[in-house]
Amino acid sequence: MEYSEMTLWDVIGICLKWVGKVMLACWHFFAEMIRLAYRKWYIVGCLTLIGIAVGIYYSRPSNKKYKVNAIATLNGPSVKDVADYYESLEWNFQAFNVIDCLHDGEPDFVDYKHKNNHLDTINKCMTDQIALQFIIRDTFGIPQKEAYILDKLNNNEAFVHSYNIFKTHLDRLYEFDKTQVEKIDSMTTLFYSSSSAQHLQSNAWELMMGRQEIILPNKSIDQFFTSKANRDRRYAMTTAPVVLHNHFIPQKRAENGRLKCTVLGLLIGWLLGSLLAWIVEQRKSISSWLKAGA
Repeated sequence: MEYSEMTLWDVIGICLKWVGKVMLACWHFFAEMIRLAYRKWYIVGCLTLIGIAVGIYYSRPSNKKYKVNAIATLNGPSVKDVADYYESLEWNFQAFNVIDCLHDGEPDFVDYKHKNNHLDTINKCMTDQIALQFIIRDTFGIPQKEAYILDKLNNNEAFVHSYNIFKTHLDRLYEFDKTQVEKIDSMTTLFYSSSSAQHLQSNAWELMMGRQEIILPNKSIDQFFTSKANRDRRYAMTTAPVVLHNHFIPQKRAENGRLKCTVLGLLIGWLLGSLLAWIVEQRKSISSWLKAGA
């Protein structure tokens, strides 16, 4: 048996033919739908108008739904545990990963589409930040909903236990930093007060004292105080297992906007009208088929 080899151009040609057949079938389908709507215009038109009316009613001002978002700092609990517990509170609660793409410890964007991989080393998922979201109709009820969420998260026994361990660790770091600052302060005071009578000549991070050259620890001190400032900011946020960066803020556009709901109502009404028109047109064939199977 002989086998013929297929080249890349053969594969591309086959794919293009298949795409062409699919597009032609879609065109014939929609053309038939248009002809059916023309023949049974009163059925399709009535259901289309009903669909538009339902879409407008669903998007009325008193029924507008808004997504509300906030970013929270986790002091001890893991992102996965908080996300699972938060989403179990109500059906419209969702949690998302916060991404740090600059690797500076600050949130850069939120992965609302859950596309980021946890193993990604470039767009890194933060382990102490989480984005919380819920949907609400009355935006005046956001403060009450926020208080409810924080009460549930910060009174969870597992989260409180993790928070206590984390807080104890930060307390020790804070005391260590305080001791180090006192040592650095006393060291620099002693050094500069005892060397005032000597000939000093500075050069970058080096200091010439007569004929002796001493390397000052300025670089290490700068790094220490930079790290200490970051830890101080973190320590200030450690007041509860879950602390919000800001209050929950609603999005400007409603999820069920007037234009969106009207277009969806029109499409759904047209499709249902076309289906009903096809059933009416084929009622004899359907009746005969049902009788034949009886």
